[in-house]
Amino acid sequence: MSFSSLVVHAEQNQMFELTNKTLHDNLLVKGKLYQADSTEFPEEFQDIEQWLIDKKPLEENSPFGGQYWFVVKLVNKTDYQDMVFYPYNTVMDSIKSHLYSPSYSQQVETGAKFQTEFDFHYGNRVFLAKDRPHYIVTLFTSEYFYTPAKLVMVPEEAFEKKVTRENAVLVLCLGFGLALGFYNFLIYLGSRDVTNLYYAFFTISWIFAWSFFFHIPKELFDIDNSSLHWVGFTLTPITNILFYNHFLKLRETAPTRAKVSLFIGWGAAAGLPLVMYSPGFGFLWASLVTGVAMMFGFYVGIRSWLSGFKPAKYFIMAYLAMFLPNMFANMTNLGVLPPIDMNLYLLGLIGTTLDALLLAFAVADKLRILNEENQELTKNLEVKVQNRTQMLEELTHELRDANEAKSRFLANMSHEIRTPMTSIIGYADGIILGDIEPRNHAKAVQVIAQNGNHVLGIINDILDMSKIEANKLEVEWIETDLFSTIANVESILGKQIRDKGLEFKVMYQFPLPDKIIIDPTRLRQILLNLTNNAMKFTEYGTISLIVRHEADKLRITVKDTGIGMTKEQASKLFAAFSQADSSMTRKYGGTGLGLNISKNLAHKLGGDITLSSEIGKGSEFTVTLTSRLASNARMINDMLDLIRLPDTGYQETALPDSLCGKVLLAEDHPDNRALVTRILERMGLEVTAVANGQEAVQATLDDEFDLILLDIQMPVMDGTQAISIILATGCTTPIIALTANAMDHEVQRYMKLGFSDHLAKPIDRSKFVQKISHYLQLDLDDDVELSSLELTKLKANFVKSLQDSIHSIELQMRAKAWQELGLNAHAIKGAAGMFGFDSISASADKLEQEVHKKIEADIVSCTEQLLSEIKLVFKNEH
Repeated sequence: MSFSSLVVHAEQNQMFELTNKTLHDNLLVKGKLYQADSTEFPEEFQDIEQWLIDKKPLEENSPFGGQYWFVVKLVNKTDYQDMVFYPYNTVMDSIKSHLYSPSYSQQVETGAKFQTEFDFHYGNRVFLAKDRPHYIVTLFTSEYFYTPAKLVMVPEEAFEKKVTRENAVLVLCLGFGLALGFYNFLIYLGSRDVTNLYYAFFTISWIFAWSFFFHIPKELFDIDNSSLHWVGFTLTPITNILFYNHFLKLRETAPTRAKVSLFIGWGAAAGLPLVMYSPGFGFLWASLVTGVAMMFGFYVGIRSWLSGFKPAKYFIMAYLAMFLPNMFANMTNLGVLPPIDMNLYLLGLIGTTLDALLLAFAVADKLRILNEENQELTKNLEVKVQNRTQMLEELTHELRDANEAKSRFLANMSHEIRTPMTSIIGYADGIILGDIEPRNHAKAVQVIAQNGNHVLGIINDILDMSKIEANKLEVEWIETDLFSTIANVESILGKQIRDKGLEFKVMYQFPLPDKIIIDPTRLRQILLNLTNNAMKFTEYGTISLIVRHEADKLRITVKDTGIGMTKEQASKLFAAFSQADSSMTRKYGGTGLGLNISKNLAHKLGGDITLSSEIGKGSEFTVTLTSRLASNARMINDMLDLIRLPDTGYQETALPDSLCGKVLLAEDHPDNRALVTRILERMGLEVTAVANGQEAVQATLDDEFDLILLDIQMPVMDGTQAISIILATGCTTPIIALTANAMDHEVQRYMKLGFSDHLAKPIDRSKFVQKISHYLQLDLDDDVELSSLELTKLKANFVKSLQDSIHSIELQMRAKAWQELGLNAHAIKGAAGMFGFDSISASADKLEQEVHKKIEADIVSCTEQLLSEIKLVFKNEH
């Protein structure tokens, strides 16, 4: 909408010829506009020129109201004398006009303050004599001036027909609006769908808005209140926005657009007090907010349509129907488009009515789609019920089969565990009771160890299976020596395979990298499972490991000349608790978990295991895993290159003899307590061993220790209860959890409780020694004189312990165990400085300080810096 109203361009006293062709010309652009300092009209035709002398010309008026004179001089050259002086395209309080000719004069008045001669139209009948000069002097008085007014002379008969047509359109538009609003309100009462309620509010808003611009409240109810002129247009955006938010489901599909639209709508409604206070401001405000709301609504409709919501096409058409007529009116008012002989308010009303009608089509189309979907659902319900019934029956069979498989598994597991336990207990009793001669003790212990490891392997398989089912199985991507890992598999199973009379081959397809990034433990576990499976089902011939690496993929094939299997047996082979044939359990043993675990591990490592097998000709398992080359990897081209590599085979863990300190051990199992005590004493440590958490708490009150080892599950008081009391006494000694529950989320829980680190049971001697050394070799006496060789050895041990430091720091950071992280940093700081690793010492010192400040972001940043320094040193030293 234009922000100006009465605009004139003609020179003063210039005669305008009113002809049949110029009948519909706007007289306002043919005359002159003057400031009205008084409201006194000229007496006669001859007085007008003198009367105009002291009048101040104006180019345009203010939208905020006032008084203005308009004067035009014309001569009637038309075929008509009975005319209607018709102001339109505007709303004003008062339009008083005097028509002067040399022989007569007329006075007429129209506007919001007067009863109009024609229904819902301004205008007055006047007589305009032919071929005579006339002056028309008009006084515009109003609190507001909105869109540019138009003044025309229309033949009376033509005007009456025009009024009839326009009133018919007016009644039709408003009638449609009322009917649609009432209909949707009734639908809301029945369905409680607020979409229909907001549609009803929207139609009421625009009907209320447009009614004032066609003088309906004045003529029907004698209501003339300019403060209400723009209330409807101010409320239209929010009612329309509330409607399309529910219609287009913006809150669910586009929450951001929903929020923006509601901001626009409620922002428009927020201007309501000022709109009612100042109609001129209301015109500007309504023009602004309706324009913004229309553009954003059009954008929202397009986005919804493009996203696949079909009823949105009517929504877009509705906005176009409202947007285009109003834009056409604005462009005409601004002079961008040529003027037309049409009431632009009526054009806007038609556009708004079409908008409401098309929105009703949109709602109906949405209901049609919902109805079709409901019919489709009803039509397919029986089929779906049948399918669901069939699925449930199949699921019942699967559950029954799974239950039977688990029952077979438990029975098999009982056999698998009891068999080695019989050997363990039997040989142990034989040693204790003296049935086994001393010279055979070593062999008996070896049998006990082998069977113990076998039982441990079964337990590990069960734990891995539980992790897989709980989606807790984790892998660690670290630098791995490929040839050492393969050699480790060969060292574990090679002798067993050869003792069975089979040939065991490891074939490398060069070139191969010596170091790759993968989880070595999980890779070894997969290969051991596959190779052990091949050994179990091969009575004669060869078992081969074929290793190749190409395009970041490690491919290892385990090939045997065993009994093979059918396709049906192969399809079930990787299922949990399953073997190719139940009779194989009795003949060959096994839990039926190994291959399933291997398959899941392969998936975790970004790969898979494939199987090719034929009855009587053996099987071929190929594991393909994702593996990047390590940054320091070398390509090995032949066996000579492999022989030149430094020895990376297994080294027996030596117990350090340079440790000193006092260790508190809390372990309820007497044999385990004795074993750990012996290992610690051989490391040169003074050990206080207790049987439960209560005794551990008392020991910390009676004495000071350099390290505390707490078992988690103990009688009287467990480890978690004990640590809370120990920490409450102010103890700052590092405390390590001894636990058989090594799942990552449990370890993190221990860290949050205050533990500095953890050790998994059964104890791996190598890891145990490294961890104890890590915590007790850090605070060495500065006065101790060490030889160069000893210092080099200690430094090498420290660097080796850095790998554990990385792991414990990462755990403490994830668990947000800041106090324990600070203690760890303190320990690292001293040792790193002593061994000349100044960058690590400085980073650890900074981390320790930030822990005291308790600013999490700074702690995390310093922790990452320390880890970076440690990894750099670890890489350089190795």
